[in-house]
This record gives sequence, C-alpha cells and structure tokens, in this order.
Amino acid sequence: MILSATSQANRAYLGDGLVYYLAVFPYRLAGDLGAVVMAAGLWAVGAALRRVLAGRGGRCGERADDRRRVFLGTAAVLVFVVLGMATDGEPRFVYLAVVLLTVLGVEAVAGLAGAAWSAPVLAAVAAFAGLTVLGTAQVVAHGAMPGPTRLAGSTVPVAREIGAAAQGRPCLVVTGYEPEFGWYSGCDAVTYAQYRKMRVPEGMRVSLVVFERGRLQPDAAGLERLAAGRESDVRTIRTDGPVGTATVVTLR
Repeated sequence: MILSATSQANRAYLGDGLVYYLAVFPYRLAGDLGAVVMAAGLWAVGAALRRVLAGRGGRCGERADDRRRVFLGTAAVLVFVVLGMATDGEPRFVYLAVVLLTVLGVEAVAGLAGAAWSAPVLAAVAAFAGLTVLGTAQVVAHGAMPGPTRLAGSTVPVAREIGAAAQGRPCLVVTGYEPEFGWYSGCDAVTYAQYRKMRVPEGMRVSLVVFERGRLQPDAAGLERLAAGRESDVRTIRTDGPVGTATVVTLR
C-alpha cells in the first residue's frame, strides 16, 4: 500500500509530506483543544518510554500500562513519518495517528488530574470539545470551503462539456483535477503521471485538459509529447473560476 501510494503521490520531493505534518502539527490536525490533548499524549508516551528504558537497566518505576502506551504512541508517530516520507501531506492520511494520540492524551490528562478530579476534568474537556467543534465547523464553512467552491467555477463547466461531447462513448480525461472531472464528466479520470504509465484501451476517447493557472500539468511542449503525433481537436473553454481558461486536446 505504501509503495502504491508513493507511485501516485503528488509530492514535490522526498519527505514533502513529513515537512507538511511538522508544519501543521498538531493544531490543523485536531483544532485548539485537540492540539493540547495530542501534545499531552506525546508527553505521556515520552514519559512511558523513559520508564520502560530505565526498567531495562534494572531500576524500578515502570508502570503496568507503559508498554501499551509506548506501542500505541510509536505506531502513531511512525504513521506520520512513514506516510510523510512516502506521500504528499494530507490530514486525512493521518486520522488514525491523530486518534491514537488523542486517546493517549485524554488518558494522560485524567492521570494528571488524579482519581478525585479525573471525572470533572474529563467532563470539562468533553464540554470544551463540543464548543470547539462548533467553532471549527464555522471556520471550515467560511474559511476552508470557499476555495474548493470557487475552483468548481473552472472545473465543473469544462468537465460537463467534455462529458456531453463524448455522447456516451467510453472516455478518459487526463487532468490535474481528476476527482472533479471524473465526477462531473462521467468519464474515467487520471492524472498526467498516471496517464504516462497506462495503456489506454482501444476506442477510448482521450481528452487532455490544461488550465491557464492549473496545477500538476505539462507545459505546451509536454502536451505535444503526450499527443505523440496523433491527430487531435483542440478547443478553448473560458471559465470564471480561479484557474482560468481551459485548453482541451481530444485525441482522435
């Protein structure tokens, strides 16, 4: 799975994803309160690891659950490191690690509060979590979503026009925005990196799409090489979206 992810990743360099995770950890992965709880989880894992290593040296102090904490914490950290080295960075890739560190952090907070105060402290954490979820939802709705929504102003009309032109024939769209094009055109959609490695089935209508300010797409010379001398129809589709005018090269 990791090797397959590496071959499909849109990373700029080896370790691109790890740099991203370090830059956004832990705030953008878990929000304000989640950042505190995850940090507490990491602290608990570090403390448990020190006790386990000290116990191997013959000194007493290791607790009953320390090895479990070390195992789960190490697994969480390795998810960040291994996927960060293998792929580009995306928060959804590391949800498991976020959950593990959050669980360990909640346990650490309860332990620090002591038996008498653990229940009130965890109730307060849960209440704050509910409030931060509402706040985060507003941030996502008004801060994060407008970008993808504006992008649809470029991708959706082009995808629909390509789908209509295919007239029900098997079709393939090659683009830097394959999820949107696959959904709205009704065609198969792949990235340019995937297209370079694949064998296109006979009779498949292939459309290469580049935008004026698009991502992960070849320049004019690269587009010509991909056409490989085949006859093609070229049309320009103007859009109101942020990536500008689209050029669609349909291979015959």
